[in-house]
Amino acid sequence: MIVTTELDETSLRQLRVNAVEKLDNAVCTALTDIEAERAREILNEALDGCAAIDAEVQPHVLASVQAAGEHLGHGERMEARTLLTVAHRLLARLPAVIMRDSSPVIAGNRQRWTSSTK
Repeated sequence: MIVTTELDETSLRQLRVNAVEKLDNAVCTALTDIEAERAREILNEALDGCAAIDAEVQPHVLASVQAAGEHLGHGERMEARTLLTVAHRLLARLPAVIMRDSSPVIAGNRQRWTSSTK
């Protein structure tokens, strides 16, 4: 019996989407009033998670998060918050990745929503 650890393209894409979502969650967590060192740890873990599976992170997001971590290391919370806010807004603009057909279904009716049913 041969066991493989390779993922199909859909699963790999979902892992990458999850990694970017975790990065956004880490950014939001770092924006709260948690200890600066803990915020740096959370950000670094999220960045490492993205790098581990080659998740596509916009260069501006990556640079903002890395710079924010450096500012947190120097106790410069306001500068870090500014950069993290930029990163969060850029992450929020990423297009949603739809994993499968997501056509709306009318409640109680299994008919797919099309222009003729509007």
